[in-house]
Amino acid sequence: MGHPVPGQRVAEGSVLFEGANLLDLPRKLLDDLSYRRLALVPQNVQDTFHPTQRLWKSAREILSKTVRRKLCREEVLDRVDPLGATLGLAGSLWNARPCELSGGQKQRMGLILALLNGPELLVLDEPTNALDELTRAEFLVFLDQWRSEQDAGIVLLTHDLGLAASWADRILVLYRGRKVEELPASRVHQPAHPYTRALMNAAIRLGDAPGSRSAVAGHALPLEHPPEGCGYLDRCLHAEERCGRAESPPSVQVGEHMVMCHLAVDMQATFNSQNLAQSKGVQKCR
Repeated sequence: MGHPVPGQRVAEGSVLFEGANLLDLPRKLLDDLSYRRLALVPQNVQDTFHPTQRLWKSAREILSKTVRRKLCREEVLDRVDPLGATLGLAGSLWNARPCELSGGQKQRMGLILALLNGPELLVLDEPTNALDELTRAEFLVFLDQWRSEQDAGIVLLTHDLGLAASWADRILVLYRGRKVEELPASRVHQPAHPYTRALMNAAIRLGDAPGSRSAVAGHALPLEHPPEGCGYLDRCLHAEERCGRAESPPSVQVGEHMVMCHLAVDMQATFNSQNLAQSKGVQKCR
């Protein structure tokens, strides 16, 4: 979003929105974008509210970005009540302070505040982590409808691969801050990169036999001390000598997947031979 927190710095890279690098924009221009064209629902949204301020006043602060005047309480409630009712939030809750709400209520409040000015791009960081299953389903249905009506984009950051597979169009899998695989959401259950496969093997699913899941091997190293070559080298169960060489893994197209892995070169050859065999009427290898 272009706002590193205190103690953070951007070492390299850019964040582009319609061709403009958010990291280079003057503070005023960046503030004008925030909660107007760009909006964020952070993971710990309950920590973003003013602890003693009534919630309707938080909504007024965001609405003032477009209205350009100070709204009264009734005007604010007229704007927030329709959205709140859709998500099961009583209008009276807007007169409460954050400490008087549950985590799930504050999660939904955070989403409503992000949507008040109709952003073109919404960034969601683990948006369902404080919600029970029923509220979670209502939350996602609401977001789907909002996205269709507003013709807006959503960037979803999550460890919930089931949510990503059922809701996203495309998935980027990151490790140590770098992309290791890009694939259609419909193909997430057939991953190509060793890290994506490890994540899938660790995911709990209803009906799994006890002990059938396994955690990702090893531990993540500090970001400031990356290994030579592949960043996943120290945890990969399939690593070879070439994986530890200084050069970064190549970006290889394997079917509909873009995989950053030295072993993907071999996977690409296997995939191409399988496709050739299939095209000749031979049963595809598994």
